[in-house]
Amino acid sequence: MKTILVSVDFSDVTLKVVKAAIHLAKPFQSRIILVHVFESVPPLTDIGGGREAVPVPQTFQPISAPDYTPKFADLQEMISSVGLESTVVQLEGGPANLILSQAENSRVDLIVLGSHSRGPLSHLFLGSVADGVLQRARCPVLIVPVTDAQ
Repeated sequence: MKTILVSVDFSDVTLKVVKAAIHLAKPFQSRIILVHVFESVPPLTDIGGGREAVPVPQTFQPISAPDYTPKFADLQEMISSVGLESTVVQLEGGPANLILSQAENSRVDLIVLGSHSRGPLSHLFLGSVADGVLQRARCPVLIVPVTDAQ
C-alpha cells in the first residue's frame, strides 16, 4: 500500500479519520494525501410551482472557501511526527465525484473517510458522500464512524 487518500472535512470525525489512516500507513510507510472538498451551494431559483411561483431574487454572492491552512498544518505535523509523508489537495465542487477523481489521478491504494451518522431523512434527501464514494470507488474504502460502536 503506497498511497492513501484521506478525505477531511474538519468536522468532529476528522481527527479519527486521520489517525486511522496513520495507523494503516505506518507499517507500509505509505504516503498520505489529505483532500478537502469545498462545496459551494447554488442559489434557489424559485419557490413553489405553476402560476403562483414566487421568484427568489438572484442576490447570490459567491462563497469563498475557508482558509484551512493552519488546520492542514496541524494534520501534516501529526503525520510527519510518525515519519510519514503527506500532501494537501483542496478542491471545489461535488465531494464524492472529486474524491473519486483525485483517487484515480493519484492512483491511491485506499480511501479513508468519515461518516457523520446522519438520520435516514437526511440521508434520503441529501445522500451521503461516504455512500457515493463507496459505491463507485475502484479501490478499497475505509469508512470511520463519528462515534464508537457500543
